[in-house]
Amino acid sequence: MQDAVDTCRRGIICWVKGNTDRALELFGEAIRLDPTYAKAYCNRGTLYCENGMLDLAIADLDESIRADPQYARAYNNRGVVYRTLGELGKAIADYTEAIRIDPKYADAYHNRAVAYHKAHENAKAQADYAKAKQLRATPKQ
Repeated sequence: MQDAVDTCRRGIICWVKGNTDRALELFGEAIRLDPTYAKAYCNRGTLYCENGMLDLAIADLDESIRADPQYARAYNNRGVVYRTLGELGKAIADYTEAIRIDPKYADAYHNRAVAYHKAHENAKAQADYAKAKQLRATPKQ
């Protein structure tokens, strides 16, 4: 497991430095080392999304959730993919699940607000924008 974690961390460093091809290779290597490592699937899926490979993104984020059904970030990131695809109902459901798992997840509230806004549910959008702002202003314990 530690080898997978270390490999995934190296992938994140490559990603941050803009070497996305190498990052994808390292995330894949981390998955090969530990096929149950949810963070590696989530990172690779998120990078696939950033590069417009939405089907691959959904597949990896689904696998991340299968590996760890309590990983809020995977739900949030899959919600981003669904929102990109215009599947607002699925996006909102994923953001809601991320919030259920981690009620202090400001990014999930913000992303759900964006989806609500696109779905013309403005009262819900405003409530989520306000909650995201409140959570971001609150020092972490």
